[in-house]
Amino acid sequence: MAEFRIEDWLPQEPFQGPPLPEFLNIYWPWYKPPAAEFIVSDLVISPVEIEIGQVVTISCLVTNIGAEAGDYTLKMRGDFMAEQVVELGPGESKTVSFEVTPTEAKTYSVSVNGLTGTFSAIGVADIRVENLAISPAEVLIGEKVTISVTAKNYGTAAGSKTITCTVT
Repeated sequence: MAEFRIEDWLPQEPFQGPPLPEFLNIYWPWYKPPAAEFIVSDLVISPVEIEIGQVVTISCLVTNIGAEAGDYTLKMRGDFMAEQVVELGPGESKTVSFEVTPTEAKTYSVSVNGLTGTFSAIGVADIRVENLAISPAEVLIGEKVTISVTAKNYGTAAGSKTITCTVT
């Protein structure tokens, strides 16, 4: 069911003639409706949580509610900035997407023509065991052996790793 607003039934401006309901797209012959008029809706951020370096897609729906074709510039602002121009005919809609890649662990804010949202980038622990050293290399039963390794975190977040040494 269509949603009606009181503004749709209010008198039009005098140059438009006697009041007619705008939602029916009825106009007097001397009045020309707006050429191209756009609405931006349905902001989608996907995924909303990622690891640093992964791609996030920010998209929205642009609809031309005007009577003629036209160009519209979508502007993404916030922690990322970008612009895209979309050309739409009357009544036409198109989903427009931006792709961003965060470089640090934090919550990012984005805005596309007034629609706002957030997503989070998290760091990941990447702990690697390196530089295995066994001294002495050969021993008799009962002799002492020293085994050492270096554990280094190459990731962007704190973490832990269990290191197990088995001697057979």
